[in-house]
Amino acid sequence: WGSASGGSSFVKSQDGFTKATIWNAWLSNMPQVLLSICYFNLNMLCTYMASSKEWNTLATTPKGLRVTKPLGEQRSTYFLQLPYKWAVPLVVTSGSLHWLLSQAFFLIRIDHYNRDGELVEWTSACGVSFSSLVTYFSVVLVLVCALLVIARLPMFTHLPPADSCSLMISAACHPAPDEVDPHLAKVQWGVVPDMEVKGHEHCSLSSKPVTKPLVGEVY
Repeated sequence: WGSASGGSSFVKSQDGFTKATIWNAWLSNMPQVLLSICYFNLNMLCTYMASSKEWNTLATTPKGLRVTKPLGEQRSTYFLQLPYKWAVPLVVTSGSLHWLLSQAFFLIRIDHYNRDGELVEWTSACGVSFSSLVTYFSVVLVLVCALLVIARLPMFTHLPPADSCSLMISAACHPAPDEVDPHLAKVQWGVVPDMEVKGHEHCSLSSKPVTKPLVGEVY
């Protein structure tokens, strides 16, 4: 298992003492860099899905806004920018994949000394453990399948999706003029009572009780 299992080695070299060792060290660690890049993209995808879900729930339940330094009914931001039910599995899976990858590709350095303590022969190589590779790709397959299942779960839209568009978010943040510091209270998106804009009822995040917009109406 891992570096102790019966793997094979390649890129062997008997000359270029330092050069060969550095090259094989780079080669055995390059997959870690590629995995980190994939993790950043995966984290971004999960962040989009989690933020879309939280944004959507603002139309169903009054909630405090998430800010860096909360006041009043406001809520603090997530420690890892994701809900713990998303962040913890991602961190654990990422750590496991990095560990499995370190067991799949590793640096081999063998020095042979004579009885006088002189270096007579050395070998530098990048080792491969196929059992670790099989386990690694099995975990990746499970992760991809889990993400596909989560991504295909239906989300009933209650609020126009905004993603990270500041223009869309701003359009949903125009409460009634008589509201006092609504950003410090729990807010919900919906039809604001007793408020019209250009002859139409107005939808916004508001600390007042709001009603659900009706299909076919202009707001």
